[in-house]
Amino acid sequence: MLLDDRDERAGVKFKDADLVGIPYRINVGKKVAEGKVELVTRSTRTAQDVTIAAITEEFRRTTG
Repeated sequence: MLLDDRDERAGVKFKDADLVGIPYRINVGKKVAEGKVELVTRSTRTAQDVTIAAITEEFRRTTG
């Protein structure tokens, strides 16, 4: 797991994660107030909103 807490814009962090080859990314943004985060899969360029309560199960399903 890698936490990017640098003082950079989100786009810079996303680009760096792609350059390094991070296969999955969990974005915590404004929807966190609704109990949701975004799960991004680098290989398919797909993104889906997932509830925080279900993120572990969804991540296992996506990677399994």
